[in-house]
Amino acid sequence: MEVGNESAGQVIEPQPVSPALLELNGHWLMVLERDLRSAWPNEGCALLLGEPGRVHWVWPCLNAWQPGVPEAPELSRRNRFSIDPAELVTAQRWCRDRHWQLLGAAHSHPTGPVMPSAEDLNWGWPGALMLIRGYAPLAWGAWSLQGEQGRLQAQSLRLQLTGDGHLGK
Repeated sequence: MEVGNESAGQVIEPQPVSPALLELNGHWLMVLERDLRSAWPNEGCALLLGEPGRVHWVWPCLNAWQPGVPEAPELSRRNRFSIDPAELVTAQRWCRDRHWQLLGAAHSHPTGPVMPSAEDLNWGWPGALMLIRGYAPLAWGAWSLQGEQGRLQAQSLRLQLTGDGHLGK
């Protein structure tokens, strides 16, 4: 559990960082493109690791959504994703060793727009980044989730590519 910062006897509650801009090296965008496209027609997914407003690493994941979830039997990997909790813990430890954070997730919407769905907002957390690859139409969307758990709103971010966009650079 994270506590607020103490300053002159006053507790200042930490607030989610909401950058208006998300920096991503073009190399990682290419990695994401290949990873998410390889999952089609299902949703692909990856974790975004780095510092607020700047992705340093993309951690590709397998879509661990289990069909037949009792609460939503009509849902499948074609319209939902989940990340194995053990993979989340491994990525968080890896981040901690580098003094980074788990910023959020990237995923694809094979048949939908790049806007976060109601389910995306339901499973997100305040301050999380969400990078969505849409295929209908073909586009990217970058979002910061703001508000309280259960009532999150998606704030659009401008995606700024850095580097030269070549793999391995």
